[in-house]
Amino acid sequence: MRRTTDRSGKKTAPIIITVLVVLYVLPLLLFALMAVRTLGQEGGVVLLPLLGYLFLGGAVIGGIIKALVQRLREIDGGEEEDASQY
Repeated sequence: MRRTTDRSGKKTAPIIITVLVVLYVLPLLLFALMAVRTLGQEGGVVLLPLLGYLFLGGAVIGGIIKALVQRLREIDGGEEEDASQY
């Protein structure tokens, strides 16, 4: 017998954590993007690490949003309740 639980409460924490991580990483990415645009061709050696940082930061944001979507699907599907039986 499946228990009926309030799933909206379980969705709150993943959403809050995702928002906090995006709010932490996004300004850093914007700062790096501004530095890349300011340096332009004159950046030389500094330009490559900044571009790498932009790529990795974008991957972090994309990955955490993908994880959020998967987690919300798990909560909606009741997989968490199925695992608690074991």
